[in-house]
Amino acid sequence: MTTKSLTHAGCVVFRDDEEKIQYLIATSSTGEHWILPQGHIDPGETPEVAALRELEEETGVVGEIIRPLSIQEFDKGNERVVVQYYLVRMTGMKTSMENREIHWKDKASALELLSFSEARNTLEGAFKNSK
Repeated sequence: MTTKSLTHAGCVVFRDDEEKIQYLIATSSTGEHWILPQGHIDPGETPEVAALRELEEETGVVGEIIRPLSIQEFDKGNERVVVQYYLVRMTGMKTSMENREIHWKDKASALELLSFSEARNTLEGAFKNSK
């Protein structure tokens, strides 16, 4: 657990597609990387609300939080980012506010595409000890 304050919230989003679980990955704001949806927690906003808001803004996906996952820390430029991730089940789709490419992939394919180790670690741990 981190001693630093959370700065961001994010999601490991899944859906059942014909009896097979698929995970959502999206391009970063620059389009250079494949990431898990996540973004800044606005003042007065809970991490849960921020995670679902960022998910919808970035991808158009609407979901419900199942449970909290890991907290990941990394440097992005000169900023120290502390992200609380949540396991989220997709419940619907809306129009995305951002023009990002999204893909639904099985776990192995998603792990291969994700650009950053903290995202891979979060996805890898999403269903451990949950059965």
